[in-house]
Amino acid sequence: MTNPDRVSKTVRMNLEAWVNTVCAAWQATHHRLTGPRIRLLRHIANYTTPFSAEQLYADSHQDDMPPGRATVYRTLEQLHSAGWVARIHTTGTETGYIASWPGHLHHLVCTDCGSVITFEGCGLGDLLTNLSYQTSFAIEGHLLQIYGRCAECQEVGVSDSVR
Repeated sequence: MTNPDRVSKTVRMNLEAWVNTVCAAWQATHHRLTGPRIRLLRHIANYTTPFSAEQLYADSHQDDMPPGRATVYRTLEQLHSAGWVARIHTTGTETGYIASWPGHLHHLVCTDCGSVITFEGCGLGDLLTNLSYQTSFAIEGHLLQIYGRCAECQEVGVSDSVR
């Protein structure tokens, strides 16, 4: 059962809380907190839909002191490894990313506007246990992304069809 308190639209993520929490976590694990990395964190928290590494690189070059491409990719990989960004499979060829919180989270992805709703819990435990038993496959993890239309896009679609 999904805890409604843990369901949150990424577009409503608290920018400062996420950036400050990531910075504190990095300091606790002795990661370097450089100016370019902090600016990258702010860019990441401001995205309302999945972004690519190249998009982040291009957008960060509007800053006074832009990071190098390697810094962008290394930062994204570190954030992903720690659970601070999630990879989202989009219709494009590049992987998309969104700011996230560590933990067992899954995503609803709007096929119209691209917004992402993050939710905790997926109810796949029994299915995975049975599947592992039936196939003798040692399941180590899973990824759940559900595609459809968010409430706002459904409302727009209803409004458009009424006209």
